[in-house]
Amino acid sequence: MKKVFIQLESGRGYGRDILKGIYNYNNRFSEWEIIFEPSYYLKTSNNSNFIHLISEIKPDGCIIENYENAKKVIDLNIPLIQTSSLNSTHKIPCLKGNYDADGKMAFEYFLSKGFKNLAFFGIHKVIWSDGRLESLQKNAFSKNIKVHNYTPKKKRSISHDLKEIISWLKSLPKPIGIFCCNDDLGIILINACSMAKLKIPYEIAILGVDNDELLCSVVHPKLSSIARNHTVAAFNACEILNKMMLGINPENHIIPTEPINVIERSSTDTIASNDKEVIKALHFIRNNTQVNITVNDVVNSTNISRRNLYTRFKKTTNRTILEDIQFQKIKKFKVLLTNQKLSVKEIAFQLGFEDVSHISRWFSAIEGTTPVRWRKNNM
Repeated sequence: MKKVFIQLESGRGYGRDILKGIYNYNNRFSEWEIIFEPSYYLKTSNNSNFIHLISEIKPDGCIIENYENAKKVIDLNIPLIQTSSLNSTHKIPCLKGNYDADGKMAFEYFLSKGFKNLAFFGIHKVIWSDGRLESLQKNAFSKNIKVHNYTPKKKRSISHDLKEIISWLKSLPKPIGIFCCNDDLGIILINACSMAKLKIPYEIAILGVDNDELLCSVVHPKLSSIARNHTVAAFNACEILNKMMLGINPENHIIPTEPINVIERSSTDTIASNDKEVIKALHFIRNNTQVNITVNDVVNSTNISRRNLYTRFKKTTNRTILEDIQFQKIKKFKVLLTNQKLSVKEIAFQLGFEDVSHISRWFSAIEGTTPVRWRKNNM
């Protein structure tokens, strides 16, 4: 039985997702003896006994979040995976987010909501914050949309001045969608909006990243967030660590984590448009994902002509009516796919598909993979 030492912050959603992936791998393929470092409040000193602890345990492999401790393990020639790309080196396989995909998903989500004003709230000189900002700006630039950025230039600091934030929020054009570099900053922004008496989501819509369900649900309004496949990435990391413990060098040192979808809660549950007929159409589509609707059905839910609605709809959402019907249907399909108790056939019936034999082909044409494979890659 191999001994694997794990050190990570288990009190957060990210850490628990990683632990779930480790459990899934160990439960399915291996019988590692997992040794978990005590919680911080049980430590006698701040990491001073770390190497002594490792030397006593003599693990066959390690999964560690803290980079300083990771460096110490390298010197002991113990196979190692780092769960954070912060300060990582090419010598250590590490989990790293696809920040470009995060920014693109946030942009497309806000665009589908009709937002023409966008902003970013981040942390200065932190790779995952900078990467998400760069991606949002790149995608927004392609549509001639400006991104208002608030990233205080305090190196690797998440301490923010609420008075400064409130002043920034009040200066922004409204309505506006704000993409936060993680859920923690999303909560800071919700608090600032409350103090500034700014209405969420009608004046300011807020989107986080990582979908820490407890954090996102404990605040008011509840925070929408991009869910990511951390559990799958941790499972893949375990496969790599197992090979390393067998003396096989890893082919890739980057273990990617990918965005899955936006988990919509109260903080973004709105449509940014002054066009009442387009809003009617958008609400009709979102309220009817469980049935098969046509463009004519959408047109009939409004009081204007098909041509007029088509033009105004495309101007507001940057999508045709048919494209938005498909977009909302596939988004709901992916949410239901994350519930492993439901079969693809059951999901198809829930969403109003009468002929389930074409579901896989329909899904693959849009997502580039089958529903079964998508579920496997994102769970």
